[in-house]
Amino acid sequence: MYRRNWLPLGLAVPCLGLGAARAQTDEKRPEERSAARPLAETDAVKALIDRAESALKSNGSDISAILSDPAFLPVHGWPRFRQLARTHARSSLTIVTPQERGKRLRVRMRLVEAGGSASIGALVYFYHTDDRGDYGPNDAGVPLAGSDNNYARLFGYAVTDADGTIEIQTIRPGGYPNDSAPEHIHVRITTHDGRSFGAEVWFDDDPRVNREAREEAAQDRIVICPPSVDSTGRESIDATIKLD
Repeated sequence: MYRRNWLPLGLAVPCLGLGAARAQTDEKRPEERSAARPLAETDAVKALIDRAESALKSNGSDISAILSDPAFLPVHGWPRFRQLARTHARSSLTIVTPQERGKRLRVRMRLVEAGGSASIGALVYFYHTDDRGDYGPNDAGVPLAGSDNNYARLFGYAVTDADGTIEIQTIRPGGYPNDSAPEHIHVRITTHDGRSFGAEVWFDDDPRVNREAREEAAQDRIVICPPSVDSTGRESIDATIKLD
């Protein structure tokens, strides 16, 4: 069986068509679920996060510049840094440094309401592993709640534009080592009126996405996206997700 604790409550399938994401009405957002507090910020951590906040407020930097700057990698897991990313969310962003290992990937998601209109102004929280299948160090000591990783190094917040779309520049995640779970991107959606949806994206060409995995994905309504490759070798995936 491929069903894991980390699987979402529901999402559209297949990637090329419209499906339905199942609402999460009885759960808090992932970043709000942990009851215990993270470790206190050290002086070095505090200085780095203060520096990121200052850059965002004073010199015109956007969140892509911060998330893709290697200098800030040590604080990606800290709640105050992640709150900065959420506060400064935009519809298009880059979440990896130029030095990040792995195949470059463009992810485009379009959210559509049940009636067919674009879901405008929805907050999309997403995270995934690096190319080795690792979420990265939990230096903040952030406690995990259920299946959520509130400290994953490769993460971001995006807000859908007037077309209901977000676009992410990242790398293709690796599958968990010594595990049959397919490569995946975790997604949590909060609409402008406060409705919450769980989501997950898989890759159609992943060898772990075999017949059994596809049967599981169909039951959980997971998106399985066929990647395309441009002349530079960068992969792209596109998904339209219908919210109901």
